[in-house]
Amino acid sequence: MKTTMTLGGVGPKLILMCLPYIILALSVEYKYPEFLNIEYFDNVVFKYLGLFWLAAGFAFWISSVIIFLSDFKTGKLITRGTFGWCRNPVYASMIVFILPAFALIYHSGLIASIVLVFYIGFKISIHGESIILGRTFGNEYEIYKKSVNEILPFPRFIFQNIASTAKEKHHE
Repeated sequence: MKTTMTLGGVGPKLILMCLPYIILALSVEYKYPEFLNIEYFDNVVFKYLGLFWLAAGFAFWISSVIIFLSDFKTGKLITRGTFGWCRNPVYASMIVFILPAFALIYHSGLIASIVLVFYIGFKISIHGESIILGRTFGNEYEIYKKSVNEILPFPRFIFQNIASTAKEKHHE
């Protein structure tokens, strides 16, 4: 296992792990577009929702890459901008925004399955990076890890409020 962070992080490993499935899924989607077609999403509302989600995803990705490239060289834990929304915003832009947007635009369950494969690959790959960050930044990273979601770019308190409300209702 690596002992220091690299500029590419787990990205190359993740791409190599997921690429065979992505190529297969896109080949099947191209050859048989009706395979796993989600007819419910085949309308203008979902197409525009997908385009909006895609634009949001590209903006989130660009912002994340700019912050990462400018702050990585400082050797400090990056917690500003999109890194304050989730710990892995570059991957989040793909998993939460860009890939689901294409699934909506093309109303494709097959493209949606790429999201799942990419997320599983991310979860398998990211563990080592998290260990390195913990060793490098110690308590600062542990506090960051507890206060910022791993992949969902939404404030953690939203999920804590939902969980506490569900617990309260369960005990009534």
